Amino acid sequence: MSTLRVLVPTTFIAFLLSGCIVEERPYREPPACRGAAWVEGHYGPRGAWHPGHWRCPGVVERVEVD
Repeated sequence: MSTLRVLVPTTFIAFLLSGCIVEERPYREPPACRGAAWVEGHYGPRGAWHPGHWRCPGVVERVEVD
């Protein structure tokens, strides 16, 4: 019986402490342009992953396709 009294609280505490771990990820500082907007990471039209980035209004981004 004493083993059970030790095992149950230990298991309960281990379960409570095994919660979600949140990582802080650094991001770039906003650019100097006015009205810059942060764009979250997303998949592009061809399925490629694009990490989060800043976008300035009125700036045309040129993408070269192989």
